[in-house]
Amino acid sequence: MSSAIASIPTARAGPAVMWAAFLARDRRWDGRFVAAVRTTGIFCRPSCTCRKPLRRNVRFFRSPAAAARAGFRPCKRCRPELRGGASEADRRLAGRALALMRRAPGEAWPIARLARALAMSPSSFARHFRTGAGTTPARSLAAIRMRRAGEMLKRGDRVLDVALELGFGSGSAFARAWRRHRGDAPRRRARPSDRRRSA
Repeated sequence: MSSAIASIPTARAGPAVMWAAFLARDRRWDGRFVAAVRTTGIFCRPSCTCRKPLRRNVRFFRSPAAAARAGFRPCKRCRPELRGGASEADRRLAGRALALMRRAPGEAWPIARLARALAMSPSSFARHFRTGAGTTPARSLAAIRMRRAGEMLKRGDRVLDVALELGFGSGSAFARAWRRHRGDAPRRRARPSDRRRSA
């Protein structure tokens, strides 16, 4: 590692130190400055894995906001405008997709539909969702449906009603999914009014 970036001083670093950190993709400097490239109009965090430009084409800014005010756009790979970088961007993406599925768990949510709703290609969406959520959209939807099913059964809904509302073709299809998820058969809990009538 270059002696210019062997340690991070508390004083403000000069252009030579920032350039060395940018070339080395040194994560320790993330959040302390961004590097903007005149030829592309894009700014990156120091640790970005992008191909490094010529030194004469690079300007340094102390914050993403300063780079944006100068007319530069944030890199879509390293997401320097977000404190958590690309990882935070993936978590936000997954959160938006999960919110869509939670609002309508009974609907079909193939990857193509989710990607279209978030203005992405299916392959890019699937990759970033899995990174952000730690699982696939299909498994996430299954978990959302099972949580909703548990709530509905707890309040006393019939198994068939739960199955149809959550997008299962039949009560038996829902029961199979419930067994895979919970290990037992789905059971409706009796409502208080039901118990009074049977007393």
